[in-house]
Amino acid sequence: MEGSAEYLAKLTTALALRSQWLESSVIPRLREVLSAYDALFEGIMGMIIRKGLLREDPYHYEQTFTEITIPKDDMLPEFENSDELSYRLSAFRRQLKYVTTEYPLELGTLTLARLKKLSALLFYVNWLDFGDSAKSPTTKAFARTFMKVRMGTDTMASQILKDGEMQVVKALQEARTMVAHLIAYDRESWKGELRHSVLSDIPLTEGTRREDLLKSIRRGFAQKMSSKPWYPALAEEVADEELAADGKERKERVLEGLALPEATDAQPVQETGGREVLMDAVRILARPHEEIATALAVLEENEKLLNAPRQPSGGWLRRLFGGGGAQKEQDRNYKVQYSDPGSPAVKTEVIEIPVFLTETGKKATLLGALAAGSGPAFRKLESTADGTLAAFVDRQLTDLLLIHRRLASLNTLFQSRATADKKQLRGIKVELLTIKNSLVKANQRRHEFKDEGEG
Repeated sequence: MEGSAEYLAKLTTALALRSQWLESSVIPRLREVLSAYDALFEGIMGMIIRKGLLREDPYHYEQTFTEITIPKDDMLPEFENSDELSYRLSAFRRQLKYVTTEYPLELGTLTLARLKKLSALLFYVNWLDFGDSAKSPTTKAFARTFMKVRMGTDTMASQILKDGEMQVVKALQEARTMVAHLIAYDRESWKGELRHSVLSDIPLTEGTRREDLLKSIRRGFAQKMSSKPWYPALAEEVADEELAADGKERKERVLEGLALPEATDAQPVQETGGREVLMDAVRILARPHEEIATALAVLEENEKLLNAPRQPSGGWLRRLFGGGGAQKEQDRNYKVQYSDPGSPAVKTEVIEIPVFLTETGKKATLLGALAAGSGPAFRKLESTADGTLAAFVDRQLTDLLLIHRRLASLNTLFQSRATADKKQLRGIKVELLTIKNSLVKANQRRHEFKDEGEG
């Protein structure tokens, strides 16, 4: 048909320009959004796990992946429902981490099949259909668990999950648009290669029938494009663009779809004031780093005082028969009680204090590096995308909430034991109050960012 060669030239140019735009703008932004989603989801899961509603997969281990694998999503068992949900979400988190750290997000490797898997993974937990009406059994079960905290009496935890959900929805909507751009490009790129390698050798006349053209395309594809996947629907689109009565309009729509967006549309709007609110939240969260370190030192000192061996009685005869020998190493796991804000229910938790001291010490060091408002760590945050920065703030809020709760629980336990043993211990009430004030103020700033973003 007349005009096919001219259309192929226009299509080739449009595809080349589109590929440059995807590689320079869309794919780098997709990486940022995926990282932000990963961080947001980890923050949400961390909060729910700390509430005891889900747990880390006890069989979690390092795995090597070479391709995306979608976790199963069939009906959950009636019994041990939370365990199965925990396993599935843990598998999802591993896949999400693989995509953000190792998966080859390159235009040449993002085939239609891979993009389909990536899209399925992103919406494994479908936040756009989140609730009891969700078609996905896993999404429905997770939504019920999520809402137990979201609608609970712990207002700070509830607000963190609410903000996290809003940010996740925004990230997924943006990711869906970018994946759609990549899918559209792959479709037209496949059709363009089919035109160049196969259709250019097939003679077309006014009397060419659609069925005959499709058979010729299939034979030519087997000879010249056998290494590529075969897409019957796309081959039919090519045939219709050549033979259908509206073929010219179809071709025009393809070229319009490949046209680059206007510069104003391609540039995301940055909320300068909103970013400053988030950075202010970071500064506030970093303030009590010295109080955290002091509280850890006091608790470790109090633990040693409480576990110090008492002076044995009975003199040399008792020591002779082993009564005054060295004590066995103390068990450093402490069972503490606590209650969530606004809830009268008392919960218990076992804290392994060596691990707690080490992990919380690392957190205090991180916050100390951020406290000055300068330095490499702070500058790196300043250049981070809004979604990732918001996720970082959310994660620090949830981590500090847990640290504050555990510090307070251990302090209460040690003080009660000291009273029973008639010992005097230092307290950490001042440090706890400073940490709590920072949490409240940082959480307020986090809400301000949400409000500005909505406005």
